[in-house]
Amino acid sequence: MDYNWLELQAGERPDKPAVIFNGETVTFAQLYRKAEVTSEKLNGLNRKRIGFFIDNTLQSVILIHAAIISDIEIVMINRRLTAVEIDRQLQDVDVDTIVTTASFSMEDYTVVHYDELSTLDSTGNLIGIKSGDDTLSIMFTSGTTGRAKAVKQSYDNHYESALGCESRFNYVTDSVWMNVNPIYHISGFSILMRSVIRGCTMVLVEKFEPLEVWHALEAHNVTHVSMVPVMLERMMKHEGVHELQGILLGGAGVTMDILNRALEKGLPVYNSFGMTETCSQIVSIAPGDPKILKGTVGRPLDNISIRIDEENDGELLVKGPAVTKGYLNAELQLDDGYFRTGDMGYTDEEGYLYILDRRNDLIISGGENIYPKEIEDAAVSHESVKNAVVIKKKNQKWGEVPVLLIEIEDSFYLDEDAIMATLEKRLARYKLPKEIHVTEEVVMTSTGKVSRAKNQEIFDMKKSSSP
Repeated sequence: MDYNWLELQAGERPDKPAVIFNGETVTFAQLYRKAEVTSEKLNGLNRKRIGFFIDNTLQSVILIHAAIISDIEIVMINRRLTAVEIDRQLQDVDVDTIVTTASFSMEDYTVVHYDELSTLDSTGNLIGIKSGDDTLSIMFTSGTTGRAKAVKQSYDNHYESALGCESRFNYVTDSVWMNVNPIYHISGFSILMRSVIRGCTMVLVEKFEPLEVWHALEAHNVTHVSMVPVMLERMMKHEGVHELQGILLGGAGVTMDILNRALEKGLPVYNSFGMTETCSQIVSIAPGDPKILKGTVGRPLDNISIRIDEENDGELLVKGPAVTKGYLNAELQLDDGYFRTGDMGYTDEEGYLYILDRRNDLIISGGENIYPKEIEDAAVSHESVKNAVVIKKKNQKWGEVPVLLIEIEDSFYLDEDAIMATLEKRLARYKLPKEIHVTEEVVMTSTGKVSRAKNQEIFDMKKSSSP
């Protein structure tokens, strides 16, 4: 198989719009020429693996395709992380060079802005013969312990993910897919991949603003769009007239209230569920399915198999060509070829999947994964905090938000501003707790570990009993 997808599209449909961004339309042929020139500059960096600190811009799209042309492994950096967090991740995957489209610098790293690439020497176009098992991109996820895991996503992974989505979401070459998700996330990156693999047009949105999105939907005759539930809810607060063929929801669990209101408005919402390790969605459900309001995230895509491990608390296991072959810095948990996701759920008699808990302690806030242990570790670094536990609280806007419970050292008092200042130095803004409460004692298990479930139960009981 030829994995030089952009080159193929430039040959088959050179004048077809590939990307529309801020009023500028770039055809597949134009995009390929730009990416080809940029790939020669990337080769001059003499790195097989490069960090990408990028935003939703045309420059970022060019950089991604340039890296693919040269078979350079793309290490996506979450723009919302702190310098400490970024450094920890990049050291884990042996990256010392970063390309960026933003105003960004990192001590001890070679950082090259997109505009500076033109000043570099070109080493010639190195279009390599790619194998399907070659790593195209590396994205970080985390386990319940909070340690970031570097997921290897191959060319075959992305290709098979696109095929599976295409069969369920019903997009074709003539489709126009709007991308409002950050392309450093798999939710946004997967749309970029699907559009170039199928040859459809991608409308890239730099920043999500409901009214501007409605206007862009109509102006560019958009047929499909992906978003997280909080975006959909904000969109519904404004009256839009554009008729879409499909709205793919993912990134976080959607409440039945939001889903019901969307369907009542006639919005063609497809609910879905996926993860970084599977290059996005593995199951989905269409708006006309009678079970869509029953709490299910749908049935597996055509090239995905799932099963539930009843002996392990109903853990979801996934198998298919879109599933990663492994992590760079951790062992992939497999069972007879099935990937152990750590998510808990069940299936009904018709094969519909229901997710009960997402990686146990994981907090999903506005589509972002927040791992309690990261916040706890940062909190106890403050001299006044003896122990800490993070629990989750339901939130209408974000789905879930973190709440920090702390046990104060003797002779100290609660200085919330000082503790928050400590957290802000170590954590991305979206990870910061929305509330801080003092507890007399953080409940521990018999083996000396924090019992997050018990602390959650006590907090919920106090909340329900308070006036």
